[in-house]
Amino acid sequence: MEEHTISTVSQYLELIRENDYYHFIFRGQNEAYGGIQASGFRPYKGGWFTDTFYDIEGMKKEYYNKVIRKLSLDERQHFLAFCQHHGLPTNVVDFTRSPLVALFFACNGKKQPDKNETDAYAEIYLIDKNRLIDITDLLVKYNNQNFIEVLVENVDVQKEILMKIEQLFLENKGKSIHWINNLIDCYENNRLDIYGDSSLDTDEDDELDSEEISGECYSLLDFKDKIKNDATKALNELYIYVLNEIEDETITHNDYYYLEDWEYGYHCNESIGAKIYTALLINLLQIFINIKERIDIRLDIYFTYQPPELFDRIASQKGLFIYQPYLYDVEDVYKYGILNYQSIIPDITIKVENYDNILKELNFLGVNLESIYGDFDNIAKSIKFNNDLLLLKRQESRSHHS
Repeated sequence: MEEHTISTVSQYLELIRENDYYHFIFRGQNEAYGGIQASGFRPYKGGWFTDTFYDIEGMKKEYYNKVIRKLSLDERQHFLAFCQHHGLPTNVVDFTRSPLVALFFACNGKKQPDKNETDAYAEIYLIDKNRLIDITDLLVKYNNQNFIEVLVENVDVQKEILMKIEQLFLENKGKSIHWINNLIDCYENNRLDIYGDSSLDTDEDDELDSEEISGECYSLLDFKDKIKNDATKALNELYIYVLNEIEDETITHNDYYYLEDWEYGYHCNESIGAKIYTALLINLLQIFINIKERIDIRLDIYFTYQPPELFDRIASQKGLFIYQPYLYDVEDVYKYGILNYQSIIPDITIKVENYDNILKELNFLGVNLESIYGDFDNIAKSIKFNNDLLLLKRQESRSHHS
């Protein structure tokens, strides 16, 4: 992951220009908060007394029942965005297409560093747009249900996700092989095989299972090096391996995944790769649902939620959301809560210092509470901010003349 440090607006814009950071989305945070996570997950720390978090679905349902009579049709369809807008904890994370908006959010409200609580820097996170899949239509169609559960259970959704992944692979031909290998890494890092067994411990049986006999692969992990060396041949072999070894045949023996032998030549690597990726992803999510343990969900693909401009704030902030899929279960014996959600790992992190002066620069450029939010309260705060600056200048002027 790249890291940079900036201390002025001009330095920030020059960094973006020099490195061609125009194909990224941005998120500004005035504190690191242990990474990027949705507001609904923040109470969960994973300890014995911090194993709970907000009942996102329960709160959303309660809120809906209380305000439904006041909602427009668009607000009902995009109720997840409505919840986020009005401060209800959710599983979506705000991003923006505007680097200046992200810089404002990084600096606004930033406190001077405290030894115990705050970081010396504000931070801006960048994620490549080429890694994003828009699932807005699916969230609306399935009434904002937990997307992992919908994806695992609904064949129609699996088909639509495959089409979206295939399009992404075709647009990123140089990256799709790397993404498949990283998905295999996700199995390995969680010590899982394709069957959902924790059989990656080294013993004689495992060594025999993972041996390559006559050049054939007998373990999912065996395909990683093969794909790098001969993508076309290895992808065809991996396709057959996935077809035969994934135990839930509803994932692989259907009209959108299954290929007859004669069809292989009519599909490019990206098309076959998308089928493999989709099947391995759904299989992995099924395993995660069943094992009820702490797991690490790291994928190269992020799902986005991009509602229409229901509120002025979405338009003025040039906003969109990354949807953070999650699973929550309670362990049977000790009733310990287990929360797992997809990690959001930025491609680039920009550390921001001198944030007070940057806020003044942004205000001069018209990027302030008034332009960002546009509501009565924040217009008043913006006016007060400008007058506070005037008062400070007068005080400084008098001190120079005294």
